[in-house]
Amino acid sequence: MAMTGGLAHMGHLISQGVKMAIEEINAAGGIAGSPAKLLLEDTATEAKTALEAFKKLVEVDGVQVVIGPMISPAVMAIGPYASERGVVFISPSSTAPTVAEQPWAGKACFRTCPNDNFQGKAMAKLILDEGFKRVAVLVMDNDYGVGIEKVAKEELDGKVDIVADIRYDPKKLDYLTELGLIKDKNPDCVLHVGFHDDGAVVYRQAMEMGLDKIQWVSAEGLYGFDFSLSKDASEFMVKAVMGTALTSTGPRYDEFVAKYKAKWGEEPSVYCDTAYDATWLVAKAIEKAGAYDGVKIAQALHEVGQSYPGASGVITFNEKGDRVSGTYLVWKVEKLGEGEYKFTRTGLIPFE
Repeated sequence: MAMTGGLAHMGHLISQGVKMAIEEINAAGGIAGSPAKLLLEDTATEAKTALEAFKKLVEVDGVQVVIGPMISPAVMAIGPYASERGVVFISPSSTAPTVAEQPWAGKACFRTCPNDNFQGKAMAKLILDEGFKRVAVLVMDNDYGVGIEKVAKEELDGKVDIVADIRYDPKKLDYLTELGLIKDKNPDCVLHVGFHDDGAVVYRQAMEMGLDKIQWVSAEGLYGFDFSLSKDASEFMVKAVMGTALTSTGPRYDEFVAKYKAKWGEEPSVYCDTAYDATWLVAKAIEKAGAYDGVKIAQALHEVGQSYPGASGVITFNEKGDRVSGTYLVWKVEKLGEGEYKFTRTGLIPFE
């Protein structure tokens, strides 16, 4: 999990979903009568660090199945190694469509979240429903950002004018040049894909440049934003940002949220429920496999991952290990008082 780096806040919350599932599994008798043990490694929101952490779990700790990593670049780095070693991993939050194109997808890799073919369509639908005509695209230059960019542009093609299409380095943390290009094109909407650290800088600098008068539509990488990172960025989100994020509905999700809040004293973020479900699915797959063996566990995941009634909704894996359905919320940020903000849901976009 990303316990440091650009998604540290989200990683902290997601790891608590995993811990909660482990405690429940052990309270119910463990896995095939043995207690489940959690080994937590920090990926630092970096693909290279994630691969190093994954290798340590496999080669030093003897792990055959891993929950994570969180981001698609890390999944792409880990996939070939996991396939070679015959181990399996299940990501609760990697969404890049390119993952499903890999030969190890559905063999070494599974995902309890839908891929961004859904989210890109959700963002495009939101833009079209709002009636925007001149759209600038500003995305992280990685599998996550480019994946959403590709799908959203396909959906918007012929329906709006794409006046700027910019990919940026999320590590650079200075985006005045990119924002200047957007301002020069005078869009009425900016489609943005980023994470917390880079997003804080993008929004702060966009505020400085007067881009808060343009509507921004952002992906779930900014949902659950750590408002302590920047007051200016937080104020910008209140004024100018709406977005999409995977969500869940129904009694199982409500029960999960209640348990999470009671245990941890805070609201779960996006992907806490998919991480919780991933942990339970792994436990059931190990029991189904009858052995702690990555290849057999992967085969069993295809069996237990059919119409599984999870906290995040009904989960069915396709042959590529991808979840086949999802519902997206539309979010905005509301200011509660000085230095206090919260995310609010303003609508739903379902995909079956």
